[in-house]
Amino acid sequence: MPQSLQAGFLLHHQNYQESSLIIDVFTQASGRISLIAKGARQQKSQYLGLLRPFIPLNISYIGSGSLKTLSHVESGREDSILPGINTYCGFYLNELLRNFIPVEEPYPEVFLNYLSCLQQLKSSLVIEAALRTFEVELLQSIGYGLQLEFDYLTQLPIQTTGSYQYNIEQGATINQDGRILGETLIAMQQGNYTNDRQLMEAKQLMRQIIDFYLQGKHLKSRALISKLIQK
Repeated sequence: MPQSLQAGFLLHHQNYQESSLIIDVFTQASGRISLIAKGARQQKSQYLGLLRPFIPLNISYIGSGSLKTLSHVESGREDSILPGINTYCGFYLNELLRNFIPVEEPYPEVFLNYLSCLQQLKSSLVIEAALRTFEVELLQSIGYGLQLEFDYLTQLPIQTTGSYQYNIEQGATINQDGRILGETLIAMQQGNYTNDRQLMEAKQLMRQIIDFYLQGKHLKSRALISKLIQK
């Protein structure tokens, strides 16, 4: 039995040579790693049926370069089978991780938040709240945390009934023409959304912030989700 099995999830894969795959895996202990899965596309591959998104895996690998070799994989706990559009929300999470998590830097708290979000996405009732919470916690973990407790100009606590504008690099400040309510900022900080307006405002703000840090990169999953919603 291979040593040092690590809990992980497949984020992305691409064909490599005639029968193999290059896979991007997010592990709890080592962060994101790129691996060659030799022979993974063969009909009798030992990896058959395992290298799919949202399946908890236990993996081991060998090698010391930037592209290592998968040596063993087995299924962990039960699959996170996501219903309908939630599957594409899962792909959205994977794209965020691939864009924001550096290779071979462990982020165990992000891994646990990812696992929690997948569990919530099993229910079609909590999509927006689960995604917003994951986004906020992800940015916090990688050093891009949002200032959601105080007005950056007055240093006063965010007021529930106030209207605010949000500066991505500085934070929120009260403004009568602001497009986001204080109660929304507080909900984002606490991860507890109580109405549709909070969810809508949080979604708009998080899209602006994520786009700012993506620096012009586009997320394919967003486009797919938009097309599905329009049908």
